[in-house]
Amino acid sequence: MISLIESLLLIMVVYNLFMLLFYKLMMDMESISSYECGFEPNSYTRMFFSYRFFLISILFIIFDVEISLLLPVPFLMESEVGLWLFLMFLLILVMGLMYEYWWGSLNWLEVYN
Repeated sequence: MISLIESLLLIMVVYNLFMLLFYKLMMDMESISSYECGFEPNSYTRMFFSYRFFLISILFIIFDVEISLLLPVPFLMESEVGLWLFLMFLLILVMGLMYEYWWGSLNWLEVYN
């Protein structure tokens, strides 16, 4: 049976042998660069993330989750309390949407006067 030290030594030898033999192949610039249909990239491959896009995507996720909370509404409509809860939830949802619209969070392009 191979001992633990011999196993670790064998793993280290195989790893170092692999690094020595394939180091140049791993560091080849073409293999680590972005691929644009066989052409050289025209610009920096890392595009910076737009703050406006991030804000709108977060708002979309929030309102999407709130809309998914409206799915059990047919079961709530059986009582008057359920109807009032649904209307209050819808009112809060619309108020949040109007608040975001009022402060300009939903505008994709910023227009300065």
